[in-house]
Amino acid sequence: MTATASESVRDAGRALGVPEPVTEALVRLLRPCVYLCRHEELPEELRMNAAPAARTGGPAHLPKDVVVPAYVPHVVTVDCAAIPTDVLDIDFPADGQVAILAEVTDQDEGFVIHLPAGTETVERHSREAEPGGLNTDESFPLCAVPGTTMPGALHRSHVAEAVDYAEGGAERARLVDSLIDEMGAILAVRWGYGIQLGGLSPAWHDPLEDRGSVLFMSIPESAVFGGDCITLVSGSREQIAERRYDELEFEVES
Repeated sequence: MTATASESVRDAGRALGVPEPVTEALVRLLRPCVYLCRHEELPEELRMNAAPAARTGGPAHLPKDVVVPAYVPHVVTVDCAAIPTDVLDIDFPADGQVAILAEVTDQDEGFVIHLPAGTETVERHSREAEPGGLNTDESFPLCAVPGTTMPGALHRSHVAEAVDYAEGGAERARLVDSLIDEMGAILAVRWGYGIQLGGLSPAWHDPLEDRGSVLFMSIPESAVFGGDCITLVSGSREQIAERRYDELEFEVES
């Protein structure tokens, strides 16, 4: 996670008068991520050093021998070498590209393909969308920005130190709840509504972490084609580290 985010949470805890052990227990729940977002979504201070690290939409570039059903559109291709190093706590390739092809509406079907540097590819176009369907013709560059995530439904009852402290009275419970609210405000960034590598899943219900899975990538439909669904790509840490991408699961929340 970014040092700025964790220190800001600590500062908020001190300002509220929350004991340091309680604040530190909450900080330990934070996990780093990398957001992929359009250049114009970033504030001016981040635009200066932001360079393309991925592209969304348009045709996929895949080896000739890789077969993907024609109806599955290209969602995003990540330039692995352009992702900030020493940020993610999952094992993401350091070179080559990672291509994601998936339905991001109501189908739990998708493909994650790692293309080592130097791989020969050809353009692969998905079947033309029917009227009113997804438009995958346009391609947009995305920039990579380090970020920090927190559990989406965090409550003081989830943290033993917070429970113990809150047993001292209603005012203590209010202070812990206020700190959790502050954490959400500190970590909320407008580009956080884009594609997310790693971190805690932004699931609206049934977080995949509760089932022992780890987020590889989350893809809001709004970040690609426009819409309200979100696709979560996940697996175990071992599957991700060993690049057993064919074993990763795709879930669509709507």
